Amino acid sequence: MKKGKSIKKTNKTNARRTKKSVKRAARSDKFDKKFIEGEIDCKGNRFGFVSLENGGSDVFIHGADLNGARHGDIVRVCIVRERKGSGEIRREGYVSEILERSNKNVVATIVFRDNEFFAVPDDRHYGELIEVDGLGGAAEHDKVIIDTDGARARVLAVLGRFDEIGMDVKSVIAAHNLRTEFPADVIEQADSFGNEIDPREASAPYRVDFRDKTLFTIDGSDSKDFDDAVSLERTEHGYRLGVYIADVAEYVKERTPLDTEAYERGTSVYLADRVIPMLPEQLSNGLCSLNEGCDRLALCAVIDLDEHGNRKGLKLCEGVIRSAARLTYAGVQALLDGDARLRERYASLVPMLELMGELAKKRIKLRRERGTIDFKLTETQIKFDADGRVADIEKRPSLFSMNIIEEFMILANCAVAEFAKTKGLPYVYRVHERPSPEKLTVLNDYLDAVGVRACLPLSPSPKQVQKLLSTIEPAISPAVNKIALRAMAKATYEPSCDGHFGLAEEFYCHFTSPIRRYPDLAGHRILKAFLRGGAAAVKKYKSFVTAASVRSSKTERVAQECERKVDDYKKAEYMSHRVGEKFDGVISSVTEFGFFVELENSAEGLVRIATLPPSAFFDQKRLRIVCGAKKFALGDPVKIIVDKVSGDRVDFLLA
Repeated sequence: MKKGKSIKKTNKTNARRTKKSVKRAARSDKFDKKFIEGEIDCKGNRFGFVSLENGGSDVFIHGADLNGARHGDIVRVCIVRERKGSGEIRREGYVSEILERSNKNVVATIVFRDNEFFAVPDDRHYGELIEVDGLGGAAEHDKVIIDTDGARARVLAVLGRFDEIGMDVKSVIAAHNLRTEFPADVIEQADSFGNEIDPREASAPYRVDFRDKTLFTIDGSDSKDFDDAVSLERTEHGYRLGVYIADVAEYVKERTPLDTEAYERGTSVYLADRVIPMLPEQLSNGLCSLNEGCDRLALCAVIDLDEHGNRKGLKLCEGVIRSAARLTYAGVQALLDGDARLRERYASLVPMLELMGELAKKRIKLRRERGTIDFKLTETQIKFDADGRVADIEKRPSLFSMNIIEEFMILANCAVAEFAKTKGLPYVYRVHERPSPEKLTVLNDYLDAVGVRACLPLSPSPKQVQKLLSTIEPAISPAVNKIALRAMAKATYEPSCDGHFGLAEEFYCHFTSPIRRYPDLAGHRILKAFLRGGAAAVKKYKSFVTAASVRSSKTERVAQECERKVDDYKKAEYMSHRVGEKFDGVISSVTEFGFFVELENSAEGLVRIATLPPSAFFDQKRLRIVCGAKKFALGDPVKIIVDKVSGDRVDFLLA
């Protein structure tokens, strides 16, 4: 078919859809209109779904009913039809109003087809092939940022050749508008503080001097900023834990260039090959980092616990500290495991580290008894060569030394949240709500399909979720844990203290990472104002915590999306050099178009059902693909051959 005829046919089809859309909208006027708001997930201009934060069923939007909405927009939708099917409510509607445009750039590759230039978006939510109106200096195979507002795309910026090393990461950064450079006034303000703390501030009457106390940091071997240090001692009735957090709020004052930039960024973004920090290096790696042997200002939480590890008291204060050592997780683990050389080198710290291990075990036991949900998910580490290419993918080891710091940070977060709530402070809390009945129904259907003879009540306790996950057989446990995690509500930042379902905690906030998270920094600012001036000094923050909560939740979602996308690209890059090679893997999910296989290195690819014998079909009831006598189900081991790689997608063939 010629191109002109194709366009005319498309226009006629859209006209028919529009008439149907108008008729649907007119029919809905006969009834009470029901509106919802949410983010729209589009498939080009063909159709979209509006997802709700509370976990309700998505609303389907026909292409003709998008009314100019694009992928990622926040929209108001009028629901015109609701019907039950497959155990859930299916809803349809139309976009009545675009509330907020997505701030995403559309990144695409310029291609030349049929004597014309087109843009192929990296994100297929924006369509597969878009006509281009002017190249703006771009050439074929260039990565570009395009404007899709009009009927034809317009090139806004050229990023470079699609096959440049690191172009995948550069594209993700551009697509999400991540701020990679600090404005001059921000750098100037950060540099103005110098490299040493102000001795007058260190000796201020409201600061406690902890420089004679033995305390230290424990972080990953590749960490460059250290925002938490710890100490522990025995007391007559149990333990006294000190958690010392970098006093970033002393330098990042409200409404200054540093604060404005940190608020906009919201969080540091940890991509596979780089970090995009929330604060300039002068602060994040320098004056605010609790570097070994350096005097630093800190906000300190001194927590008393009984012999069983139950929290009994909290003292919050501003302080000045000096870290005695910069320890690593691997080093502490080796020391606890009996490494003679390390135990000799850190002889003065060994008793405290062993005491920390003792307390951490008691805290882990208490949290498990209370019902903390432990999603057993594997973390990976992507390694690069000198040229920036992916050299290897490894599973990140799970060390008990990591659990020690995790337990102490959770302790501090809970203690500070309860303090803020009890004192009635305006505050930014970390909230994880109970999962919605709709999502739990879908999870229960999934569990039944994969052969798990148990289900969750539609209003479960954390302990019930924990108990269910502990009964899953090892072969399917990783996949079930992933699906169960998706069924949970997303944790958000809120101005109200509504508890943390996953941790089974009534009070929770983020207090321990002000270098890399704005909510922690905001909380420090409020705590410091209260410690110095009482309740009257923090009233002004009431509206601030609401705005900061919304902004921080949004920037966190963007950062997580970027981090996942870059990981997918880098894993795909690694597999692209192994096309034709055989690997052992495990089926991680099954769909109507094939099954996904996860390899030992955590890379995942799709075995398409079209590549299996013609007799293969999808058994929806049992979530498996049946191919004659052979069945492919969740958790089954398989051998695959790497077939092809495109962008972040990997295709396998069954070996």
